[in-house]
Amino acid sequence: MNPMSLIRPRASLYGTQYAVVTGHHLASRAAQVRLETGGSLIDAMIAASAVLTVTVQHATSLGGCAMMLHYDAITHKLSALNGSGHSPAAAQPALFPNGIDARGPRSWVVPGLVRFWAQAHRAYGRHAWHTLFNDAIALADEGTGFGSEIARNLTMAGADLRAQPGFPHAYLDDGADRAAGSLWRQPALSWTLQQIAEGGEEAFYHGEVAERLARYASEHGALLTMADLAASHADWVDPVWQAHCHWQVGVMPPNSVGVLMQAQLARLRPYYDRSRTDRLYAQIVEAAALLPRLRDRVADPDATWPWSDDTEQTQHGPIDPRRGDPGDTAGIVLADAAGNGLVMLQSVFQPFGSGCVDPSTGILMNNRLSEFSLRPGTHNLLAPGKRPIHTLNPYMVLANGKPALYAVSPGGVSQTTTGVQCIFNVLLDDMRLPQAIDAPRWSLSRDGQVMCEPGFPTDVVARLRERGMKVAADSLHPFYFGSIKAIRPLGNGVLEAAADLRREAYALTR
Repeated sequence: MNPMSLIRPRASLYGTQYAVVTGHHLASRAAQVRLETGGSLIDAMIAASAVLTVTVQHATSLGGCAMMLHYDAITHKLSALNGSGHSPAAAQPALFPNGIDARGPRSWVVPGLVRFWAQAHRAYGRHAWHTLFNDAIALADEGTGFGSEIARNLTMAGADLRAQPGFPHAYLDDGADRAAGSLWRQPALSWTLQQIAEGGEEAFYHGEVAERLARYASEHGALLTMADLAASHADWVDPVWQAHCHWQVGVMPPNSVGVLMQAQLARLRPYYDRSRTDRLYAQIVEAAALLPRLRDRVADPDATWPWSDDTEQTQHGPIDPRRGDPGDTAGIVLADAAGNGLVMLQSVFQPFGSGCVDPSTGILMNNRLSEFSLRPGTHNLLAPGKRPIHTLNPYMVLANGKPALYAVSPGGVSQTTTGVQCIFNVLLDDMRLPQAIDAPRWSLSRDGQVMCEPGFPTDVVARLRERGMKVAADSLHPFYFGSIKAIRPLGNGVLEAAADLRREAYALTR
């Protein structure tokens, strides 16, 4: 068992004001402080998000990106904010004759997280910008305990990752992996956060932070330039809604994989009234058939939804298995008793991203460029200034016009399959959130094998094998099953919040 699980609340349901779930207890605390002092959900999100860039860097950093859905209870409007990064202007398929670098300096897209924060704050912030980073700055400067989850991920880091410029300085101590619980100070990162607090997004994308990042990039052969940083933007976009049973499910539009979750839910409509066993079996069969066909289509921001059957059948050759690797991500879910809600994910893509850490800023850079395709004719073909297909999938469910579920989960493209399971557990089987999250899950490996956690129904496994599908029962893969953070309004101002024990997470209400 993760030792952090022994000290964190995993669920709470007595809230009459707000509920918070994040991927780290210090981030949840930072959000709570903002909410208790009159801040908006956006203020709380930014404060928590900044703390996550300090505490769970295997999953997120200032060198990464973010996506968010925000629901306004007064206007009944769901807004979507896309802070995913663009490829550098120099990025061309010809630069990668042997495939896009999986790690290292040439695997970066332009970081979008700070632009994302700024856009969100302009729209919904109440507290002064500079106050939102106090907790993150102090934690980076004074130090915090090296978390059990980042320590676990560090033990699995391969030689290629460890060889990247800046990685040993950031995560090793006298040549050995930092130990869980050891004091971890990050003065360079504290300086960078202070620059952002004082100078806003301009300090990051035009000021000395940008100059230092561009210099680090040039020294190590990266494609990123000052001009790329200056051209970064985060965009408000229309979410994708679709009706399922008596609910409406809202997700991010392409380039997010959220519509892949919508596609699975749509194909499963004939099973909504069936037994749980039948539904689990159908979930796996439909996902195994749909995801390889549709994944490339998600990269097209002009794709119309819902897709026709002909569009669903469109194929552009086999899916590159390297692009199916699981990612690591940090999540934030916030809600209040008035009906406002927020679901947000931030990421560096795979654990520790590119592995490159600029020692002058303390920033770990993402490896999201490796999500692009090099196959001519694909929607996800690498090109300058383009966003890649993106695994982040925050989602929100309304029932009879009112919020019924806010949730996120890390786990690469399996965020969509985990989302389907969470929605069905909560809204079809009416499980309480802890029970819904604890239920044994299934997932698909990058080669199409079905993976099942210990305790997964054996009759479903038997039916899948009879169908000829490869099934790994009692799989303990550390990434594919995700880590759900969820809040469920129960009526009368009561909010149920729960944190997944599969990774670090912390839920609280007040």
